[in-house]
Amino acid sequence: MIMTPGTGPDRSDRRRAARFHIAIPVELEGGTGTTRDVSLSGVFFETDQSFAPGEEIRLALLLERASPTRPVRLQCEGRIVRVTRFDGRIGVAVAFSSYKFGPSGWPVGQA
Repeated sequence: MIMTPGTGPDRSDRRRAARFHIAIPVELEGGTGTTRDVSLSGVFFETDQSFAPGEEIRLALLLERASPTRPVRLQCEGRIVRVTRFDGRIGVAVAFSSYKFGPSGWPVGQA
């Protein structure tokens, strides 16, 4: 089942969504990252990969402790709304367009 957040967050929607400051591994096509903030409407993560605002993105949040036998992946699609550079890292803010739980072996580059 695919869950779709509202019609797209604007600045006021992002502020109303509860944010959770948590470090979760992120799988990207061709790389990895770590979340800093997660909410129902999006995610902010750090990575070494370059991205540009407006790009569509697919990523998976690796929920390592959700299952005692294997990690669960939250497969997400969205649009990059902001990119910042700091301390040799790249921060990427993504507004979700959809997300769903997927099998632990789901590769980011495939549906």
